Amino acid sequence: MKTNMSLKNIAMSALALVPLWAACDDGGSENELEVFTTVSLTFTPVGGGAAVTAAFKDADGDGGNAPTIDPINLVAGTQYTTTVKFLNELETPVADITLEVKDEGDQHQVFLTGTAVNGPASNQPTAPLTHTYSDTDVNGLPIGLSNNIAAKAGTGMLTLTLRHMPPVNGAAVKVAGLADMVKASGLVAIGGETDVSVNFVVTVP
Repeated sequence: MKTNMSLKNIAMSALALVPLWAACDDGGSENELEVFTTVSLTFTPVGGGAAVTAAFKDADGDGGNAPTIDPINLVAGTQYTTTVKFLNELETPVADITLEVKDEGDQHQVFLTGTAVNGPASNQPTAPLTHTYSDTDVNGLPIGLSNNIAAKAGTGMLTLTLRHMPPVNGAAVKVAGLADMVKASGLVAIGGETDVSVNFVVTVP
């Protein structure tokens, strides 16, 4: 992000809601902690219609009350423009972390994977959702805050992961082909660290 900081990494399972932590900084010795209380996906039908929003919410941060997570329920045969938002609602006013991710798009990328997704980072040909990126950073590489989703009948799990990849020794870590590497070998195949990862249950009747 713009300042040196460590970001909270929330790994959500559909069966067990277990928060985890991971470092995410720009190499400074003193880092502020950034908390993700909300991760949301908004699906807007192309050509008009009511938008569908599904969100992970952990209103009181780590500990305390358990987070909540909405299912994703879409309509078969529909194309959606899909936006991703990250918030810290413990701050006043609410901190829109999405703006920082966009500002440092050359160091961040959202990956959509799981059994519900077929796309750049996920090889699931029979999945109900087909994903393509629709935004790019200053180097022409995808960020993933804006996307296209095509829905067909089916069910599965969508995992949304925000990866932070600052340069190392002056060399770029976010490079072309990262989604292909994730598709082939998972997130362990790429550099950087996970800021946040959330699982959503997907149903397309």
